[in-house]
Amino acid sequence: MGAQDRTEKVLRDMHVLFSKAQPYEGSARNVIVDKNAMMDLLKELNECMYDMMEEHELTVKSRDKANREMQKQGDDIVFEATRKAEDIYAASLMYTDNAMDSIQSIIKESQESIAKIYEEANKKIKEETRLVKSNQLELKSHLNDLIDTQKYLRLIDEENMRIRREKEEGTDEEYDSAPKYAAPEIRIDKEYFAKAGLEIDDDLDAPADAEENGISSEDLDAEYFKWQEEESEGEKKPGKKGLGGLFGLKH
Repeated sequence: MGAQDRTEKVLRDMHVLFSKAQPYEGSARNVIVDKNAMMDLLKELNECMYDMMEEHELTVKSRDKANREMQKQGDDIVFEATRKAEDIYAASLMYTDNAMDSIQSIIKESQESIAKIYEEANKKIKEETRLVKSNQLELKSHLNDLIDTQKYLRLIDEENMRIRREKEEGTDEEYDSAPKYAAPEIRIDKEYFAKAGLEIDDDLDAPADAEENGISSEDLDAEYFKWQEEESEGEKKPGKKGLGGLFGLKH
């Protein structure tokens, strides 16, 4: 039985004791009770009071202990949640670091690929430039077989200088591919015709314009290279008349 129940029982016994007591000299307020019985009840009531105080202290301690345990549990929950959050954050950092490493690898591979493509393109451009330069030198070397070599080379240099000057000035004018110089004058070597046994017509004695004689520049070029080939092979055909007579020997 708990202290509270015992206290209630003692109070009931005291109430019964007073209710059964005899009145003192006919008084309605004063009664006669057993002193020993009353002292025993008071003693028991005192013990109940101490027990209730101890139970109260135990209750407070238990409550404090319970509060401390709850606080500890709360702290444990917070610590565990914090630890898990830190683990998740660390995992996200590790994942991000790996992702950045992958991105850097991709960027490096892209740079290497671009550098390789640039190197190959630059190599090809240099090769094409070398080929164009070689072709240009070869074309200029063909001019050495002509009579007016220096004149042609000078005209080419002047045209190249004019083009460079226009590029430096940044002109937006439409480029005219037609040469700005006059067509080369065609001279007839009379001595060559005499040695070859060919007759010179009077109309060929004086310079004639290619268009007036019905001869295009393409025909003149084709006939010239054909004549050069025949000269290199050493085949002389005196009876043949053609446009080859328009070209003279190189001095």
